[in-house]
Amino acid sequence: MKKIFRRAKIVATLGPSSSTPEQIESLARAGMNVARLNMSHGSLEDHAKTIKSIRDVSKIIGRQIGILMDLQGPKIRVAQIDENIPLKNGDMAYIGTKENLAAAGLKSTDIQIPSGYTDLVNDLHPDARVLFDDGNLKAKAVERVKDIYKLKIIQGGALKARKGINLPDCDVAADAFTPEDRKNLMFGLKEGIDFVALSFISTAEDIKKVKVLLHELKMDVPIVAKIERPKAIDNIDAIIDVTDIIMIARGDMGVELGNHLVPAVQKTIIKKCNDKGVPVITATQMLESMIESSTPTRAEASDVANAIWDGTDVVMLSGETASGKYPEEAVKMMDSIIFEAERTPKERPLLRNTDLSSVNASTMVAASLIAEKVEAVRIVSVTQSGNSCLKISRFRPVTRVLGVTNDIRTARKLTLYWGVKPWLITENSNVDGIEKIVINDIKKSLDLKNGDKLVITRGDGRFFSQGQSNTVRVEYIKDSPKVRGGSDTLQSAEFSRGQINLDTFSCATCFNCVSTCPHGIWQQAEDMSAHVVINEEKTDQCSLDMECVNKCPTGAIEIIPNGQ
Repeated sequence: MKKIFRRAKIVATLGPSSSTPEQIESLARAGMNVARLNMSHGSLEDHAKTIKSIRDVSKIIGRQIGILMDLQGPKIRVAQIDENIPLKNGDMAYIGTKENLAAAGLKSTDIQIPSGYTDLVNDLHPDARVLFDDGNLKAKAVERVKDIYKLKIIQGGALKARKGINLPDCDVAADAFTPEDRKNLMFGLKEGIDFVALSFISTAEDIKKVKVLLHELKMDVPIVAKIERPKAIDNIDAIIDVTDIIMIARGDMGVELGNHLVPAVQKTIIKKCNDKGVPVITATQMLESMIESSTPTRAEASDVANAIWDGTDVVMLSGETASGKYPEEAVKMMDSIIFEAERTPKERPLLRNTDLSSVNASTMVAASLIAEKVEAVRIVSVTQSGNSCLKISRFRPVTRVLGVTNDIRTARKLTLYWGVKPWLITENSNVDGIEKIVINDIKKSLDLKNGDKLVITRGDGRFFSQGQSNTVRVEYIKDSPKVRGGSDTLQSAEFSRGQINLDTFSCATCFNCVSTCPHGIWQQAEDMSAHVVINEEKTDQCSLDMECVNKCPTGAIEIIPNGQ
């Protein structure tokens, strides 16, 4: 079976195993669409070098690579400590800032867990769970003692420095957008990042605050809302309504919610995003074993495939590419799993369940249907903002979409949209001029044949003058020589004065020949297939005036008189 093109996109996290230009290029060639920068690690100087390397690699491979900056958010961690803290089941321990622990008058034998989060004690309440190191160590809050809190260890182990602390039963007071996040965002905007992810959000207001800031800065950077807290799951509908993209961050979600609930929550969120046309990323531990192994487990392969079948737009690799031993192999494996899963795609939404309230959305859905019915080679979506491509992507078209734009920021934004390939035009032309350039480029790169079809759409935005937006039409490739003739596609009928040939592959089903010929030589196929047929009983009446040949827009008809 011929391999289909991949529609779902891949985000790969860069880190020690994948930060050099050579490593980034290998990931890009393996299938990485978007590079993720984890701002929890590394200096701004290091990130600046990585961003430059990504841009350089993009030029080398001739393909846009998006950059997703993932802000740390209010991650609560154990403070820096010189030695691991041994915790045993049933132990009593005290938690708080280093300063408050020192001022509490504790004995030297008391177990002390320092944290840099100043509001931790205020957020805790009796019987609240306190989870360390991704839930590997567990404790329960007992009581407040001055400005520290007493804990009972439920599941012990060695607690290391800088390990995460989760409070799943508490309303965490920390702002989802911290001063450190603001500093990093300003750095990212200056460096030209394409997406920004907000960590540990709880409500739609957490998104709106950053949207207001970006609006004031006049920066059009899509926001990725990471869903990892139970409160965010409770507010998921409102969050989807205000964000640009959703990320199902299954790591902390599993710690706070419980791993047994994550699959159901994942399915629910993907469906809600699909229904509202918001791109969704499924992330964390998708091919976790490939950090150490060159192949994933069968369960991991099934996990990725099921995310695709559920309807996720994007899948993400974290430690697999950031710190694993086989980063390139992990991307290739993800690519292969997606290919195989998409051979049996999820059933797309019914038209009656699709939001067609805007003219642009209706036009893009129409383009998808037209492209499928006429068996177009590509949908060419000429766009300025990328919104029209997002609307096409939402309908899950069978035909691959080329997002054509003269704005490099828009081209990079399209790297995250399902089924859309960015196509950047650098020439300064009007819309019609750009269309001609693109069509010629596509003909050369895809080796299009006579009769191949492109569906051309024009979106909205300042790039379009009045009357040129929200249009769709079919472009026939008709100036290339026919090569598809033969037993599969060529119909031929001989008559007393010559021969009539019809290339059914090239036939545009326009029926110009049917309406032109007064002798009834051309007619629609009885099975209503997408081409006309030759009525051999009428061919002797052909007058050889070639009108049907002249009226055929794709050159599918050929009449050869005797002696030629």
